[in-house]
Amino acid sequence: MQLTYIQTVMAASEGIQKVTAMCYSPNDRRLAVCLMDRIVYLFDENGERREKFSTKPADKGPKNYIVRAMAFSPDSNRLAIAQSDNSVFVYKLGLEWGDKKSICNKFIQTSPITSLVWPLSRLNEFVYGLAEGKVKVGVLKTNKPQVLYSTDSYVVALASNPDGTGTVSAHLDGSIHRFLFADGNGTSHAKIAHHRCVPYALAWGHHICVAGNDSMVVFYDNEGGLERTFDYSNDPTCREFTTAVFNPTGEAVVVGNYDSFYIFSLNARTETWEDVGVKKVPNMYSVTSLAWKRDGSRVAIGTLCGVCDTYDACIRRSRYKGKFEFTYVSPSQVIVKRLSNGSRIILKSLYGCEITKINIFQDQYVAGNTASTLLLGDLNTLKLSEVQWHSPGNEKFVFDNPSVCMVYSAGELSLIEYGSNEVLGSVRTEFMSGHLLSVRINERPPRKDPEVNEGSLQDGDQDNKKMAYLLDAATVAVKDLSSGQSSMVNHDCRIDWLELNTRGNLLLFRDKRRHLHLFDVETQVRTTLLSFCTYVQWVPESDVVVAQNRGNLCVWYNIHATDQVTVHAIRGDVEEIERVGGRTEVIVDEGISAASYLLDEALITFGTAIDDRDYSSAIDILETLEMSPEAEGMWRQLSDQAMANRHIAIAERCAAALGDVGRACFLRKVGKLIENAGSDTGLDHWSVRAQLSILNKDLRGAEDIMLGAGQTESAIEMYKKVKQFDEAIMVAESRKHPNAVKMREDYLTHLLSTRQEERAGQLKEQEGDYDKAIALYLKGGLPAKAANVIKSRNMFNDSSLLERVASALTTAGLHDRAGELYEEMGQLQRGLDSYIKGHAFRQAVELARRHFPSQVVELQESWGDWLVNQKQVDMAINHFIEANCSTKAIEAALSARQWQKAAQFAENLDLEAARPYYKRIARHYEQCKQLDEAEKYFVAAQSPKLAVEMFTKASLWDRAHKLATTYMSEREVSMLYISQAQRMEASGKLKEAEQLYVKVNEPDLAINMYKKQRKYDAMVRLVAKYRKELLKETHQFLAQHLESEGNLRDAEHHYCEASEWLSAVNMFRSNNMWEEAIRVAKLHGGANASKRVAYAWALALGGEAGAKLLTKLGLIEPAIEYAMESGAFDHAFELARSSLQRKLPDIHLKHALYLEDEEKYPAAEEEFVHANKPREAVDMYVHQQDWTNAMRVAETYDPAAVPEVYAGEAKACVERRDWRHAEELFIAAAKPEMALAMYQEAGLWDEALALTQQHLPHKMNEVHMAHQSAAALRGVGGSKSDFLANGRLWETSGQWSQAIDAYLTAKAGLLPGDDLEEVWEQAVRIAKKELRSRYLEVVAEVTRRLREIKRYEGAAELLREAQQLESAVECAMEGECWSKARELAQGAPGLEDRVERNYQSFLSGQGNTEGLLELGHTNAALDVVAKAKDWNRLWEMANKERISPAERAQYAALRVQQILEEGGNGELLDEAVRTLDTHGAPNSPTYSNIYLELTRRVLGRNSSQESSIGEAAHTTTVLTLRKVLYSVKGLNELDEALLACHYTNLASVCKDLGGRDMMELRAKIFISLLRYSQYIPVDKLFYQAGEACKQQGHTNLAFVLLNRYVDLTEAIEEGDANLLDNSDFANATAVNFLDTLPTQQYLPDEDTREEVRDWVLSVCMDNSIDQTLPSEGPKTAGTIYAGLYSSDASRCIVSGAPVPSKSDELRVNGTIANKRDWNMVVSKTKTCPWTGSSESPQW
Repeated sequence: MQLTYIQTVMAASEGIQKVTAMCYSPNDRRLAVCLMDRIVYLFDENGERREKFSTKPADKGPKNYIVRAMAFSPDSNRLAIAQSDNSVFVYKLGLEWGDKKSICNKFIQTSPITSLVWPLSRLNEFVYGLAEGKVKVGVLKTNKPQVLYSTDSYVVALASNPDGTGTVSAHLDGSIHRFLFADGNGTSHAKIAHHRCVPYALAWGHHICVAGNDSMVVFYDNEGGLERTFDYSNDPTCREFTTAVFNPTGEAVVVGNYDSFYIFSLNARTETWEDVGVKKVPNMYSVTSLAWKRDGSRVAIGTLCGVCDTYDACIRRSRYKGKFEFTYVSPSQVIVKRLSNGSRIILKSLYGCEITKINIFQDQYVAGNTASTLLLGDLNTLKLSEVQWHSPGNEKFVFDNPSVCMVYSAGELSLIEYGSNEVLGSVRTEFMSGHLLSVRINERPPRKDPEVNEGSLQDGDQDNKKMAYLLDAATVAVKDLSSGQSSMVNHDCRIDWLELNTRGNLLLFRDKRRHLHLFDVETQVRTTLLSFCTYVQWVPESDVVVAQNRGNLCVWYNIHATDQVTVHAIRGDVEEIERVGGRTEVIVDEGISAASYLLDEALITFGTAIDDRDYSSAIDILETLEMSPEAEGMWRQLSDQAMANRHIAIAERCAAALGDVGRACFLRKVGKLIENAGSDTGLDHWSVRAQLSILNKDLRGAEDIMLGAGQTESAIEMYKKVKQFDEAIMVAESRKHPNAVKMREDYLTHLLSTRQEERAGQLKEQEGDYDKAIALYLKGGLPAKAANVIKSRNMFNDSSLLERVASALTTAGLHDRAGELYEEMGQLQRGLDSYIKGHAFRQAVELARRHFPSQVVELQESWGDWLVNQKQVDMAINHFIEANCSTKAIEAALSARQWQKAAQFAENLDLEAARPYYKRIARHYEQCKQLDEAEKYFVAAQSPKLAVEMFTKASLWDRAHKLATTYMSEREVSMLYISQAQRMEASGKLKEAEQLYVKVNEPDLAINMYKKQRKYDAMVRLVAKYRKELLKETHQFLAQHLESEGNLRDAEHHYCEASEWLSAVNMFRSNNMWEEAIRVAKLHGGANASKRVAYAWALALGGEAGAKLLTKLGLIEPAIEYAMESGAFDHAFELARSSLQRKLPDIHLKHALYLEDEEKYPAAEEEFVHANKPREAVDMYVHQQDWTNAMRVAETYDPAAVPEVYAGEAKACVERRDWRHAEELFIAAAKPEMALAMYQEAGLWDEALALTQQHLPHKMNEVHMAHQSAAALRGVGGSKSDFLANGRLWETSGQWSQAIDAYLTAKAGLLPGDDLEEVWEQAVRIAKKELRSRYLEVVAEVTRRLREIKRYEGAAELLREAQQLESAVECAMEGECWSKARELAQGAPGLEDRVERNYQSFLSGQGNTEGLLELGHTNAALDVVAKAKDWNRLWEMANKERISPAERAQYAALRVQQILEEGGNGELLDEAVRTLDTHGAPNSPTYSNIYLELTRRVLGRNSSQESSIGEAAHTTTVLTLRKVLYSVKGLNELDEALLACHYTNLASVCKDLGGRDMMELRAKIFISLLRYSQYIPVDKLFYQAGEACKQQGHTNLAFVLLNRYVDLTEAIEEGDANLLDNSDFANATAVNFLDTLPTQQYLPDEDTREEVRDWVLSVCMDNSIDQTLPSEGPKTAGTIYAGLYSSDASRCIVSGAPVPSKSDELRVNGTIANKRDWNMVVSKTKTCPWTGSSESPQW
């Protein structure tokens, strides 16, 4: 950090005028400076003095004191001044300039004040030091000082730490004391260090800085430990340190000295102090006071002479987007300033971390990053937050909320409130859209508590901070950020918008189905408000909801009554809600304009008042409203709220407003009771509580309240008033009231007199008088109760009583009860009849089962019929089943919608009877969208058409088509679809009709349908898809049709789609719609096309109007250009003269060029002159060789062009070979050089020399030389002596380069080779001797020429002399001068080898094998022979030269490779195999591919090829190939190829040996060979295996194999492997399925293949033959099928099939074999099948 001088605030005074004290206000708006004159000067931020005032002495009298120190209070409102007259004054300055200043506190001490500080954390306390050694604190509230600590030494300096929590004092004895303000009332004082000198300079920042008169600056830690010492005692310019000050962050300190001040800074990385430098200010004298601005940007320095300078203390400055300025005053503090208005915020890290990055968002919010914290601030409110933060720096900030910043990082959303240094809350969510987050931070205060007096708030200081966010796409979480509690809202659909109300207790959210929901966070109740919601929002600062539903604007003024909604019809879409100046308006975009809909402000404010429980305000609002459904709802809401919160007067007023007089009167009485009860008891009095319970219809609660208060009479009277006498009697009896018995008797008498026999009977029943009770019940017409008494008391003995009651029951229609009594009396038939009459079928059936079994079935059917009549059809089903009535059961099941039961019952009916029921069942499933079931029953009902129609209606075209094609003919399907499509077309379901037309391959009908319906886009879509060749014509037709109808916009679209945009332009032009024509031309033809249309428009307008148009369109210049290009120069002149005169010269020029092309030369001349281009006219006449006119124009308008005319005429003379006249004209044009060039080119050297002598004497020598060179080039005098003489001429003049060029003019063809070589050697000689810079160049050129004339040895010699030995050797080898090359290469081993290699290559290229052999290059000679494909000679040479077997084998492989590359077949393949067998096969992986390809070629021969070479020859070749592969069996990649050859050879051996066993083995081998389809064509494998199985009688297996062969032949013919169905061999795990097919048939003869095909077909018709492979398992083990399946068992080296068991396994010669098969072969051949060695059977 470097301090940079800014300005001088106070200039120097005459003499000593010491700055005694100086300080900045914490708000950075003031700088206070005091000099020896005891006047305090106040300066503003710009250093301008704004105010001053004189300090006051402690006592009246002369001012003989000085100001020792000053300090502003933390709020910048007060200034404390310490004076040497034992006093401290505190002045109240105010926060604004011009505020009245007054002394608010005064502290008188017994000793002079020496120093003073005001810690930032102590608003009403400052600390000062005294000369007597005490340190005190001045308490402003009590205006009394308190001693913090005492010492015996003078206090020389005081300092406070940056955060104001402690002070440090320095004393005259060198001691340093520290005092810390504790969090509570406790304090902390300690002596922490003792300095070596008087510490006049003292400051406390990150550490404590102390300095004095010993020229040393010492830094102590907070405990007094030594941190760093800077010793300047050896610096003669360093004197006493006087004062010190830290920057606000404590990371930099300035220490004052004489004519200088020292700067130190803290290295944040090493935590050590560094000397930044010394600021020397000549003639400044001692620094007496220092002050550092609170924002850290400036340091004020006061000196002995009264000078006060300010210095810029920033580290660096930068601009941000031209709108903000960042001033870095320390690594951890940055001032962010808005350039537009100067407002700023200090971005400071409380943890001292370096600020690494700053961003400004929305021109209001600032975000800063440090290594471990995140800083966020609001430039408007100047609130700053710093939180601990560890993130890679890829945070996403959301500033939608003015109170909180949302930070998203690593899937976590953190909320940081501006002004708070803690994270408000963190949640995990992936949904960061502003529509999916809602945060409410103290936007509305908490609700009033109903238990406290109206107008007071409950916990008014409590925070109301809530947040709503998405946990997942369909789950909302509402979190209380203060308490941490959360609520969840689970939804069944994706949510696309949500928002909390301002209090945070209600949540609105909308899902993707456009359904709007309300969730009450407190009650956890969710309500659906609206469907098809396109806009929703809370009205600002209220709980009113505004939402849009299509063309309706819905407003909920009372959101708690969701059914009460105000609806306004609107046209357009809601844009926003504005609430300004007591008006709330909804702005609606109606397309052309915006309309506003005014909301009822009274209703809005009412809702807010209710939510705040401000009922008085709610009453005032409702009083102004007319009664309406909305107002009535609000009165009721207010009444409910008032009653819930026990505001009786409010509830009474609401009842009166609603017209509920009774309720109002009752509440009036309750209010009087409250008044009578007194203010102390009020609502808690028993009478009030009882009356409120009665009002709420809670009589039991009122009884409890009254009885609890001992008011039994009141409780009895309450029940009597409401006519509940029994309850009154119960209360009286429970309380043993003396009149309880009389009350009961009176009550009974009352009941009888009022004919309440039922109640009287109940009383008698309770008393136990059952006969009387029965009599009363019968009297009152209640026989059922009488029967209940009989039944409950078992009174069945009195038959007359029973008869009487039964008759009464029958009379009353209670037949079932009567039946019970008859049954008890034993009258069973009467009982059964009563049951049936009373429809008590259950009792009737039970009775019939016991006593009348024959009537049970009839009763079940009647029971079912009755249940059906009673609409209880589901219960009737079982009864019909019991009655064996299937039809009724099905009808009942269908009526009961028990479709599965109905279907089960219908299955028992015949088809004709069941069809109607199946149709009904199918119709039901169709309506339920269970289309699979519906299809099933439509088909069962033999109505597939109905199923097709069903699928068609459901747009399931594929299923409909599949079903139709299954059960209907193609014509019926087509007619059905077309008729159905026509019906859908008639009903307007065009999309469905299109699908049907397309399904039956009738797209033309669909196209015609859309054409009739004028759905041209759909029509074009179908044409593009199904009739591409007619697409352009369709577009053209539609465009013309639409144009004729006047629908030009759509016509334009179709013209452009048809690539006929010019037609669209012409259409608009013909309709005088030029703007549209220009638009189309520009869009499709580019700028030039639009300009042409604009020009045509202007042309149509003509004259000035056209010019004005083009000017308006900004196309005047392009129009002029177009007019010129099209030859309309008159119009171009007209446009230019009226609008763009500067273009006139250009038009004249273009017109002139046009006239010139038209051969109108005089007119063109005139135009050239008008265009100020006379030179162009001259050139025109010169081009026409009209020299007279050219000269006239040149002399008249451009004299400077006269020489050009002469020169042009001269050139014409040259063309006519009129040399003399041309010379005269060139001389006249002052261009003799051109005349000279003319003569030189013509070869007229005599004339050239004469001209040069007369007009160009200085070129005489040059012309002479050129003459000689030309002669030499032409061969005139071109002997060797001529060239040598010409070169020597240049040599004599010392012009070496020209001499070289002269010698090099000798070209091949002019001289013999020897002469040329001699002349060129002269050029080399001069270059080597006289002009070394060209030596290599000349050598290169001469050697090139020598090579051209085949003088290679001479060229090589020149290169050797030029030290280019390698090039010399190359040259000699190029000329095949091998002796010269060897001579040049001697002594250079690399070159010698190179010459030898090239000589060898030369001999090889010449085929000179004898020479190669003479050189000892046997291999090279053999390579030559091999390249010539003379293999017989090669083998002879190999035998003669006795080359090694390995080399012989390599040549054998090379021979085989040649055969394979040449596509060799037949005998050549046999030769290849014999070659490897005779001369050896190299055992190297390099040749593996050759062996594999040879194997494929040999084993891949078809039957025709095998026949052509003979079966015996082919078998021998296979055997030999197996021998070759066996010899290189160490190559793993050849193992499979070896086995393929081995098994193929064994199959041939078996055939040769003959016999059933050997032929059976042969079949097994062919089955095993199916695994080797990569070497043997797959059709060959299946054919051979199938034929072998057929011969052995395995017809099943033969059929499967040959059937596969037939499929393969067909696939090979089609060339498509996808035609193969592998399902037959899905379980044959040992059989490979290849993606590629053979390129040729194994059986080329079609007739032979047809025989196989016929056999397969014949077997296919034989049902006795199993036509599939058996499953893999124990049954296939050891059979011929075993080779088809993969197995863990070892495979036999003879048959290739798995060995069935260990007992059958034979290990011999390193192989495993099936003992039986191996012995069978060995017994016949006497040799091992694998090694070929002699063997005997091993049983």
